[in-house]
Amino acid sequence: MQKSTPERVLTTAENVLAAVPFAIVAVVAFVNVISRYFLNASLAFTAELTVNLAVWMVMMGAVIGLREGAHLGFSALHEKATGLVRQAMTVVITIAILTFLAVLLYFGVDMVVGQLDSGRATPSIRVPQWLFTAALPVGALFGAYRTVQAARAGFRRSTVDSQPSEEADR
Repeated sequence: MQKSTPERVLTTAENVLAAVPFAIVAVVAFVNVISRYFLNASLAFTAELTVNLAVWMVMMGAVIGLREGAHLGFSALHEKATGLVRQAMTVVITIAILTFLAVLLYFGVDMVVGQLDSGRATPSIRVPQWLFTAALPVGALFGAYRTVQAARAGFRRSTVDSQPSEEADR
């Protein structure tokens, strides 16, 4: 099935928001190892940058997991269930994930606004802290969209599973 243009753009944005921080962390860590080995000097900013970019990697990695159906949602039980039981499980799992993401969105926005108001910056590289904290609400929004999308797909699968197959009619 061909993806729509908005869907391709969203998928690309998610992939870029996960891959770019990962690439930066890999390069910075490599440069730090080389610096320690050849210059016997550690670059102090690398730990700060690595930890802060990890927030983006984790959030966007979770979103990609939701998109690809790789999230932990009692999948063994869910896949064995059929019909109404599977639909009920889909609803419960979806509500649980969306509740978590709503809390993450609320507190993430609160943290970003607080950091913007205070002008807080990272200690060594002096980058505004909110740029890293923004991963929480951004990831929550992307994750909510992907959760609803997965739930819709789950309902389609459970209704197909509950209908008798042509082979059963024979």
